[in-house]
Amino acid sequence: MSTALPLTIASDARLLARAVAFSSFTDVDEQARAFDGWSLNYTQISGGLFRGSSSIVSLGGIRLLVEHLDKIILQQGSVPSDRLAVAVPLELEGHARMCGEKSSRDSLHVFSSGPEFEFFSPDRHVLVNVEIEPDKLASEPMRVLAASLLGRPISPLIPMATDLADNLRQLLKQTLAAAAQAAPGEQADTDDRIELLERTILYAISEVMSPSSLEAGSAQARPTKYWPLVNAVQDRLQDPATCPLSIAELCVQLGISRRTLQYAFQDALNLNPIAYLRAVRLNHVRRELRLGDSVTLAATKWGFWHLSSFAHDYRVMFGELPSVAAKRFARQHD
Repeated sequence: MSTALPLTIASDARLLARAVAFSSFTDVDEQARAFDGWSLNYTQISGGLFRGSSSIVSLGGIRLLVEHLDKIILQQGSVPSDRLAVAVPLELEGHARMCGEKSSRDSLHVFSSGPEFEFFSPDRHVLVNVEIEPDKLASEPMRVLAASLLGRPISPLIPMATDLADNLRQLLKQTLAAAAQAAPGEQADTDDRIELLERTILYAISEVMSPSSLEAGSAQARPTKYWPLVNAVQDRLQDPATCPLSIAELCVQLGISRRTLQYAFQDALNLNPIAYLRAVRLNHVRRELRLGDSVTLAATKWGFWHLSSFAHDYRVMFGELPSVAAKRFARQHD
């Protein structure tokens, strides 16, 4: 459905957008699909019924997507190679990691910095994702600049000075609010205004990604030394044939002590590895149910043999019983 964005700004803002849309979600997988063309997987880590939303504004060669998440989510995926994709936090409170680096409200998240990314977002999370397709920008100078930014080797996380981050947030809020307030009858007169908007956003992003800004922030961004170990654990959790069913099994597989594993997850994700392992396995079961497996088949495939305990854990994690979820997914397939 389409509606006004939940942002406010001065009433004289008149810049217009080609399209404005708002959607709410109670399923993390459905929310992940709001990112058109991306390969994206969301894993819900903290328990409870998920409630999220996305507000999308299309502006010529630039697309803004405001994402609200209310649970700890592990985001893994990739961006189409012809797009520059960055995110500016409006709210980011809690333990957050971008490709192993500690991220904050004053960090620019560069999702297109490499072939793949991993973003571990906290419970309180509101980002403005800025997606730029150079070939679709209105003028040749902008297309050249955007292409140069896309081709530049860059860290997935760029620390910003607070005043620069605040200015960028304010610019994006004004843009979003102006797009939401636009009258449909004025759409025929938007080309010049959208080109102006493209320029404003592109050059603001370019300032943050300038060599001087990157040099100033390089000393602040450091991946945790335990991130490779966390990645090794994640790799083993993706296949039911290798997915460990206990911390003891995981420690034997990796050749590490329980204490090392505990410290690694506390440092990297601020989580207990037992809770993390259970959460990832429950997310796998949820995806199997979505594909049409029975509750028993999906649960036992991922090592949940005690079905009553499994049903309780599933309900704590997702806010509904697995039998209810299976019936709902079946109706969606009909």
